Amino acid sequence: MPSVSIILPTFNRAGFLRRTIDSVHWQTYKDWELIIADDGSAPGTAALVERHKMKVGVPLAHVWQEHRDFRAGEIRNRAIRVSRGAYVVFLDGDCLARPDFIATHRRLAEPGWFVTGNRALLTEGLTDAVLSQPLEPEHWGMADWLRQRLCGGLNRLGRCGRYCSLEHVPGLWR
Repeated sequence: MPSVSIILPTFNRAGFLRRTIDSVHWQTYKDWELIIADDGSAPGTAALVERHKMKVGVPLAHVWQEHRDFRAGEIRNRAIRVSRGAYVVFLDGDCLARPDFIATHRRLAEPGWFVTGNRALLTEGLTDAVLSQPLEPEHWGMADWLRQRLCGGLNRLGRCGRYCSLEHVPGLWR
């Protein structure tokens, strides 16, 4: 049984999903499973998930529901029901995770608390470049992020995905 379940919601965004799966593949923490929570995507998404099953080297599941308007909450709940980890991490299907993303969650995890994070939003141009070129912003250092911020490629620096805060919510620990 994996200790962490990563849930990625998606809907007809195979290009983004491919890059997100690639980014979680390189995690330094290895005891996890990946669950794609699919809100009714076309068959290409299922084919993408199948191609990645051997590549990621961890259990990879695809939970699908028929698309009837926006039901991301419902598909996330369905994914939670099939998850096996003691700790659940939600990552959007269009986000890239730094290699220490899961390790950071595990380090901060405490019963009765949950971890929230932040993200940097890329411009459309930088997003297109990340999807079409061998760019890997999840591996960039601070100088790379600063360069992109100064060139207008992202909305803010913050701590570029490293900031986490803890908030107490009773009963969230399995």
